[in-house]
Amino acid sequence: MQTLWQDIRYGLRMLGKSPAFTAIAVLTLALGIGANTAIFSFTDQVLLRMLPVPNPQQLVVLRSPGPNPGRTSSDMTDGAQSFSYPMYKDLRDRSSVFSGLLTCFGVDVNVSGHGSTQSANGELVSGNFFQTLDVAPALGRVFDANDETEPGANPVAVLSYGYWTRKFGADPSILDKPLTVNGTALTVVGVARKGFDGVQFGSLPDIFIPITMLNQMAPTSGLDLGKRTDHFVAVLGRLKPGVSRAQAQASLEPVYAPLLEEDAKLLKLSDKSPRTKQFLEKPLQLTDGAGGRQVVQPGAEEPLLVLLGMVALVLLIACANLASLLVARGEARQREIAIRLALGAGRARLLQQLLTESLLIGVAGGVAGLAFASWCLNTMVSAIPSDAGMTGLTAQLDPRVLWFAAGITIVTSVLFGLAPALRATRVNLQTTLKDQGSSVSEGRTNIRLRKVLIVAQVALTAVLLAGAGLLARTLTNLEHANLGVRTDNILQFSVEPDLNGDKPPQTLALGQQARQAIAALPGVRSVTISEQQIFANDDNSSNITPEGYTVGPDENTNVFWAYISPNYFSTMGIPLVAGREFTDADTTASHKVIIINQTLAKRFFAGRNPVGMHIARGGGSSVHPDMEIVGVVADSKWDGPRANIVPFMYQPYTQEPQLGALTFYVRTERDPGQMAATLRSTIGRLDANLPINNMRTLTAQISDEMFNDRLVAILSISMALLAALLAALGLYGVLAYVVARRTREIGIRMALGGQRSDILRLVLGQGAWLTLIGGAIGIVAALAGTHWMASMLYGVNTADPLTFIGVVVLLAAVSGAACYVPARRAVRVDPMVALRYE
Repeated sequence: MQTLWQDIRYGLRMLGKSPAFTAIAVLTLALGIGANTAIFSFTDQVLLRMLPVPNPQQLVVLRSPGPNPGRTSSDMTDGAQSFSYPMYKDLRDRSSVFSGLLTCFGVDVNVSGHGSTQSANGELVSGNFFQTLDVAPALGRVFDANDETEPGANPVAVLSYGYWTRKFGADPSILDKPLTVNGTALTVVGVARKGFDGVQFGSLPDIFIPITMLNQMAPTSGLDLGKRTDHFVAVLGRLKPGVSRAQAQASLEPVYAPLLEEDAKLLKLSDKSPRTKQFLEKPLQLTDGAGGRQVVQPGAEEPLLVLLGMVALVLLIACANLASLLVARGEARQREIAIRLALGAGRARLLQQLLTESLLIGVAGGVAGLAFASWCLNTMVSAIPSDAGMTGLTAQLDPRVLWFAAGITIVTSVLFGLAPALRATRVNLQTTLKDQGSSVSEGRTNIRLRKVLIVAQVALTAVLLAGAGLLARTLTNLEHANLGVRTDNILQFSVEPDLNGDKPPQTLALGQQARQAIAALPGVRSVTISEQQIFANDDNSSNITPEGYTVGPDENTNVFWAYISPNYFSTMGIPLVAGREFTDADTTASHKVIIINQTLAKRFFAGRNPVGMHIARGGGSSVHPDMEIVGVVADSKWDGPRANIVPFMYQPYTQEPQLGALTFYVRTERDPGQMAATLRSTIGRLDANLPINNMRTLTAQISDEMFNDRLVAILSISMALLAALLAALGLYGVLAYVVARRTREIGIRMALGGQRSDILRLVLGQGAWLTLIGGAIGIVAALAGTHWMASMLYGVNTADPLTFIGVVVLLAAVSGAACYVPARRAVRVDPMVALRYE
């Protein structure tokens, strides 16, 4: 221990004598470690972290891919994790491999109190939800089986710890008090323990409510707990100790198949239909539930892995740079090392000393890297839009992240310190002491090693530049994608009157009054309403039966639809191609009408005039087209810039029997942001207890929708530029060292008649060759390695010529900038001074 302490003190003194070297080394390492720590923290929270419950490895998520006759409401693309509530109860009661099987369903709710109404996140859960997860209450009690009896019979609530603290100041007297949620008085019976935030990353429930309160909490959803055709609940189970997932899945097969047969009979599915056969053969799969429901993760996994790969490359470049600096430093200290060896010091002892100095640099870099990581995380978290589905992401560096930072600090310290230390302690005592410096052969060996490190840095930088270039091109293409909608000067906001207990006719009346009041405001050019939000992944789809069109046996006739008000297309800037827009005369009393887009018209009415034709939702011989097409509009995107144009039909919101939410789109004469306060007061005058959500410009909405693409592009560009800076510093260091060592040679050349242009060419040529070799290796590696990020690109392929030309130009510019100063120094060498050099 005393020896170690001596090494530390000596190392600190040596580093203190070279403040510039120490500062550059620590800064280089801090950038590399900080970037890696920040991205790891992000990845850990999104992909790696387990639910904070006992034995999370026993949890499984149930999924059943295949047809779901009836209605499916899902936050997953394929709907395989959505079950009917009766199916959940059957599985819970008939299976023997689970110690508990729970269900849940997220809803938006309005919470009233203290003279105001505010939005909150609700989670409808089964009575065994907390027992299955083994989550104890922080206050009061959690639910049990008695809280899941009959529909509407369980008006109780459990608050999340965060909501209890944030909204009620952690007041313990909240127990047994009423809480008005969606106009229904619920009794608060408990508070969940601190740290438990539900079973799904990105969705933080504020209030847990028994699922039997579905009708009160989601009054216009149209979902029915008793219907086997309504698939909307997620199901998670805890396996009994000693039961593996494979064993459980095998034991569930004989349980699930009869349940599907019972469902088929109740649904009156035809035994001869291929779809019925597919339904009866649906598997029941158990997937890992240790991390909870993986809803956000599938879309985030690839970008995060790409970013992790990029920051790892940056760290490698930083290590190569530091190794290069230490090689030069070791050469400068060879006389000191030779003297110590001559006095009897062992090589192992010197290696220990040099590695201790590397470790000191690493520790300083690690501490500075944590500060850099914290700054990066704060910046990233603060930039995440509130509706990006990543609620709960924190900038706090928890123990897992700190252990990660400590690990890469030690690894990198050894990585960049070992080879230079071995090189520095391998000296020829006689030659070194006699020449009072390093030998020529050793110097050349060190230069070769540093050149190899530079080539590696340039190659890695080329890979990073290529990846960043492709992602930047993708972001540019997305920002300039043709959406088919005029997004300028539109302000949007949403209200959900149904959560305050309003029935659809009341919601419709409110919408009509608000539309008229807003249209009369100065500065408003037009206003419209949609029940679904555009560019927010808020869509509905259904198969259809078009008039006069023969549907193939396996043909997918699925189309998307939305309920809108009059003036929708004129307000959104979507051209009307044929027919008319909806008017106030299109009501529930009039016949059903729809407007379709060109893609739907071309597919199902090719060669015919669709205006005046009819369509029906659903399929089968019993379905007759009953909705008249009164207009055709130009194609436009609905879900976002990345989305494809799909067959789409619009219906008047006056003909929506379950009208619940309203999203207003207001086109203004001037800056729409200036209208926000006026619009809030206008809605407030109509209903003072109606919360207004998501008020922002449509441009901001689209920008938020592209947040992931923007974040990945910005981070990758930042890392590529950082890598280029490090490579430039490394190249500069090598050339400056070469010029210093060859000063005498340069002086002799110039004294014998050598031209400055020849010297300039000599220095620049070395830099150019190193860049050329490294760049060529890097571009080949990039062409081979960027294929796996193809799914992240939009409007650009992985071998995009413009991107790779840009990489070559950037590398040339970086190389030129790095070579300029050493080359300029070389051509200014005074032959007389150089001849006296050394």
